[in-house]
Amino acid sequence: KQWYQRRVAITAGGNEDIDSAENQIMSLTLMESKDSLVNGQYDNANVIIRVGEEEFIDIEDEFRAAVCSTPSYKSIRITTVEKQNAKKSSMLQNIFKARCNALRDPNLVMKLYYCGGKGGTLHRILRDGFLPKDMVPGDFGIGLYFTQNPIRAMQYSEPGLLLMCEVGIGMAESVLKIDQTRNRPPVGYDSILTGERDVDHIGIYSHQRHNELQYLVFDSKQAVPSYLVYFTI
Repeated sequence: KQWYQRRVAITAGGNEDIDSAENQIMSLTLMESKDSLVNGQYDNANVIIRVGEEEFIDIEDEFRAAVCSTPSYKSIRITTVEKQNAKKSSMLQNIFKARCNALRDPNLVMKLYYCGGKGGTLHRILRDGFLPKDMVPGDFGIGLYFTQNPIRAMQYSEPGLLLMCEVGIGMAESVLKIDQTRNRPPVGYDSILTGERDVDHIGIYSHQRHNELQYLVFDSKQAVPSYLVYFTI
């Protein structure tokens, strides 16, 4: 199974203005939440995936395959996996899909690890989704940073935790020059692709290392959390 990428279905009206689409979805979300509260059915709790379940095994296999090529991580072990409950997941997925349908390439959606969460925010992000306040400053701008390399993501995450996400990449521009004030993708693009590189005297990165590549998005609705992974080394 290719855990890292999947195709997003393009709904009718995919070219519709993204603000209008999001407003419609948010209205439906609020109506559903109000109905659940009135009927006493609202449950915001995350769900634990049991060890041995097929979903747990798939996540564990992908995770271990990505990290066990590094000798110091061969003993890594997943202990727990959490996900959103079905109702909350449906709400966040609707907003995410609407945002992806407005990207220049709606089909380019990747499964990536979130490079963040040291402040103890991962449980809240899994429960409620990404918010504008989760945007963080970095060498290439202020936004949400992601990577395919879990070891790289561990450098930024809360110890023993990693957040797996779906990210709408769309059209990505490869960016080499540092700009810590950047708060939007280049004109004609939806995201940027960066890397951990050697910096020369004028602040331009070079000698890109593939396993250090990071994707940066500037809209919190362009990513949705999937699983919170607990692990030990």
